[in-house]
Amino acid sequence: MQLSDKIDITPFARILPFFAAGILAFRYVTAPDWLIVAAAVIGYAVAWRQRKGSYRWWTVAVALFFSGILVTAVSARKEAMPRGERLAMVLEVGQNPVSNGRWRQTVARVGAYRPLDSAGSGWRGVDEKVELRVDTAERIAVGEQLYVVGYLNPVDTAGSRYGTLMRSRGIGARVYVRGDQVISRLPGNGRRATRYAAALQRWAVERIHRLHVGEREQELLSALIAGDKRNLDRRLKADYSKTGVAHILAVSGLHMGFVLVIANLLFGWTVLLRYGHVAKNVLVISALWFYAVMAGLSPSAVRAALMLSAAQLALACSVPGNGYNVVLGAATLMLAANPFYLYDLSFQLSFMAVLSILFFYPRLYRRKLCRNRIADAVCSSVLLGAAAQIGTLPLVAWNFGNIPIISLIINPLVILTAFLSVFTGILWVLFAFPGLNAVFSAVAGALLQAQNGIVTWAAGTPVASVSGVRFDGYGAAAAYVVLAALAVGLKWREDSRKEYFGGVAR
Repeated sequence: MQLSDKIDITPFARILPFFAAGILAFRYVTAPDWLIVAAAVIGYAVAWRQRKGSYRWWTVAVALFFSGILVTAVSARKEAMPRGERLAMVLEVGQNPVSNGRWRQTVARVGAYRPLDSAGSGWRGVDEKVELRVDTAERIAVGEQLYVVGYLNPVDTAGSRYGTLMRSRGIGARVYVRGDQVISRLPGNGRRATRYAAALQRWAVERIHRLHVGEREQELLSALIAGDKRNLDRRLKADYSKTGVAHILAVSGLHMGFVLVIANLLFGWTVLLRYGHVAKNVLVISALWFYAVMAGLSPSAVRAALMLSAAQLALACSVPGNGYNVVLGAATLMLAANPFYLYDLSFQLSFMAVLSILFFYPRLYRRKLCRNRIADAVCSSVLLGAAAQIGTLPLVAWNFGNIPIISLIINPLVILTAFLSVFTGILWVLFAFPGLNAVFSAVAGALLQAQNGIVTWAAGTPVASVSGVRFDGYGAAAAYVVLAALAVGLKWREDSRKEYFGGVAR
């Protein structure tokens, strides 16, 4: 199939860029909402009236652009809680707290508030996410509801990228709570999905802690399997960051990719049954979401599960090109629900990783040398990580200001050990029989020690990373233009070879 034909059957490849451009343009637009609505409606109406013709698509593109502006305007102008005023709040803890100096830091959702300095003010319902910092003397748990008194403080006052990142996640304020500001606790009254995810996460961590491995290895496996990084050694985290493999520590697209490979291998036999292909895809997608819940339904895990569920459906489609359409369609729907995801680094990384996997992974896989089934699974996981890294490298350089040279050498080894550790850990969590503890402890301990040893050694080398290579937005965009040109060139070459050999065969 020619490249132009693939674009024709991938409509979201045309829809998403204009919709995203509208989201980006919102900050520069001062027009009233009614004018933006009118422009979008006129664009869609003209396109519908035209039906055919070369100008039809351009009117749709204009309408999509204004739709992106409008959706962002609606999301940005939701009624917010008052700032700088003493409030009584009922909030629910949404994530596992992480120690940060004298505070335990987490994300919470405010369900109701009451101004305390205004006479006669009653309780008001609200749904606003905040960054919650609680005194370390207080113990808090996911799903727990707190009745507190405090102030809403700005997350960022200097316009930094951290503030932009927090706002992209729907977090517009920070609440500091000392012990004397917690009026009461309402455990178990939070959202059911959050409570179930937290319970499953605690169950997984408890099983991991039964393994007879070192403390550093236990905490690393808890991070890899359940997304629990609360007790992870700080020096170890710094080493992972310096060597460019810190993505291993957060449950995201790479870990979901591991589960995708494992589940496809484990459920591959179902294709022999009637409707087996349907059953296989249902089981694989169910495995992805079970893993996301076990990781506490963190935003990065949920987005990765959405993206890779779309990728699984894409790979199952019989029409070439539909894979990209499913993923681009999923991204468009996510941006329509929350346009500020476009500024969220984890969304950007997940999206680019999945697109890169769809394009580069099949081309790398064709050249693999592994023939054994077990070796094939290992090769697949390494190639999956390599394909994802191709698409995310410009984003890493843009956001973190360094290109981790050493990661090009150690990344395949770290991905290999992480894949085997995740596989071993998931098997242990699901089948934690006491008689198997010694075997799983020996295997998991050896893998995790090897992984930590590789990273610690690499962090100590003088060429671990090249600092000061921070791209600006234009540099990152230029890098992606080069990648896109490379992808188009590879596709054009493949199409030319197919035409040539097809002509020879005829």
